[in-house]
Amino acid sequence: MRQIVLAFLSLGLAFPATAADLTLKRVMLSSGGIGYFEYAADVEGDATLGLDVPLDQVDDVLKSLVVFDASGGVAGVELPGKDNTIAAFGDLPFGPDALKSPTDYLNALRGTEVTVQGPRPMTGRIMQVEAATKTTDQASVQTSRVTLLTAEGLRQFVLEDAEAVQVADPVLRARIEQAMEALRREAGRTARHLTIRVKGGGKRTVAVGYVAGAPLWKATYRLLLPETGSPKARLQGWATLENQSGADWKGVSLTLQYGNPVSFRQALYRSYFVQRPEVPVEILGHVLPDIDTEARPAEPAGAAMKAPALRGIVAPAFGIGAGMPLPPPPPSPAPASIPMAAPAQAATADESAEETSFTLAQPVDLQAGHSETLPIVDKDVPAERVDLASYGQAHPFSSIRVHNDTGLSLPAGVLTLYESRTAVGFVGDARLGGLPAGQVRLLSFAQDLRTSVDATQTTAPSVVSAFSVADGVLTYVQRFRQVFRISVTAPANEPRSVLLAIPKANGNQTLTIAQGAAKAEETTESAWRLAMSLKPGETQAVTVYLDQPARQTTALLAGDDQLLQLIVGNDHIDQAGRAALRHLIDLRRDEARKRAEIDSLNKTLDGVQADEDRLRQNLAAVSAGDALRSRLTKALDADETRIDQLRAAIADATSAAEKAHKALADAIASLRI
Repeated sequence: MRQIVLAFLSLGLAFPATAADLTLKRVMLSSGGIGYFEYAADVEGDATLGLDVPLDQVDDVLKSLVVFDASGGVAGVELPGKDNTIAAFGDLPFGPDALKSPTDYLNALRGTEVTVQGPRPMTGRIMQVEAATKTTDQASVQTSRVTLLTAEGLRQFVLEDAEAVQVADPVLRARIEQAMEALRREAGRTARHLTIRVKGGGKRTVAVGYVAGAPLWKATYRLLLPETGSPKARLQGWATLENQSGADWKGVSLTLQYGNPVSFRQALYRSYFVQRPEVPVEILGHVLPDIDTEARPAEPAGAAMKAPALRGIVAPAFGIGAGMPLPPPPPSPAPASIPMAAPAQAATADESAEETSFTLAQPVDLQAGHSETLPIVDKDVPAERVDLASYGQAHPFSSIRVHNDTGLSLPAGVLTLYESRTAVGFVGDARLGGLPAGQVRLLSFAQDLRTSVDATQTTAPSVVSAFSVADGVLTYVQRFRQVFRISVTAPANEPRSVLLAIPKANGNQTLTIAQGAAKAEETTESAWRLAMSLKPGETQAVTVYLDQPARQTTALLAGDDQLLQLIVGNDHIDQAGRAALRHLIDLRRDEARKRAEIDSLNKTLDGVQADEDRLRQNLAAVSAGDALRSRLTKALDADETRIDQLRAAIADATSAAEKAHKALADAIASLRI
């Protein structure tokens, strides 16, 4: 086993060493957008290895660099700094930003002695450079006016009129030239040279690897549809990749990984300075501790409240989903001639918990910046042709159900399908999501215009399918039902196997086949699929109920009778519970009758009191000796007697209604269903 030594950035010590060239030997490209690049060199004893790395990959190299050496160790890894211009300008009175313009440059040299050649030669120290406007008969021109402190005093000149302005100090002038040369070199550097020092004994091979960003490799597939009666289709997978590493690949061992590893970047090739807080000078003074407060133990998380169990009917399960195994494929017939050429050398594949790897059998030569497409999979896989009828579409999709029995996960990619009859012909494209080993996918590639689908959807009245009562609250499940009626007609001269896709909203829905020969086949995240087999020209129909339950609550004391009657009238739910609710309905009706009697008595009382008011008005209008007065007096006396009787009856009726209400409330409070 080779010893793995992690390499890190180090100044290191100087060792006598021999130089060796690292050659790219191995590349692993991942579908996660990264690549592993491994270089190797034959060395003897202590050695120095050199490697040029693109500037934009240095951070990744510093993060992931690893050295493999069977009988040696890493002495250090060194590379130039990211930006040496700052160091080159370190002993100058200005930095690189001062080179943006001549004005910025001269202002940065304030106090420096310069010589000026031109119409007005002079020597002096720069005091200031400022913008000025020179106006002529033609136009206004922006200029830069330079002020020097000379032996004769202050003198000025226009920078644009001068032929040359030179720093007088030759030492400073030489340092400026060195900084400019460093700036030029940094601008032209697109790579950094890594120097890797290893210390060991004897002849051996040292490998250096690192992980860096790389273009995604893309998987594409070709599938030759099975002939009539054949249970298998020819599946061929290809990988399209690009060499964007900046170096040619010559005889490289190439591996393609399909997975989703965690990968990130960190700016390691950048200088960071920690911002330290400024601490004031300590002065001893008065201290005052805070007042202590009560400490309490942390409260444990409360237990979740259990919802009351609902008593009612339970929708029967009919085996939809992943638990329903697919029927085994029929025995394979003798292989037929396949027009697709097989790979000259098949790629080897390996499956792990995180990824699938395809290693090409032959070394790869690929120039930098070029692309290549290489075969990675070539298998006969179980396949079955079937139509997929999505709801709302007049014609189903021609599809093929592919069972991945290759033992390896197939990467996601586009798939082009061909059919071989008298000649090979294109029949459509399909999209293949990642297909783990042992799983099945249905790939739709064309519209079957010779098969027609007619579908309607209606809504049935809602019913209560289950209920419970506790603490005076009725909890019930109301079922909302959608009815799908679908008919499918096969072509006149061809049979069809059709899957009907019934859309579903969430996991609470249930599906029931009311009538028809269709069978529940499978379910996906968005639909149920029903299988239907049709003879040539045959039309088959199926009716499907899609039920959506909704859990709701209502207070029994304040509710109305309509919901209770809906529950009591459902013969398919709990009989004892319905009997208890029927008793509540009787009590509610008894109270309602007594309340209605009170209302009736109050209306009668209002009428008698109104009649009494009329009689009193008439009495006021009749004289004492009038014979009508005696009549009115007798009628008024009768109304008074009637009012007393009605008030007594209302009191009795109110008492009876209150007793009825209490009986209802007590019955509700004690009810448990």
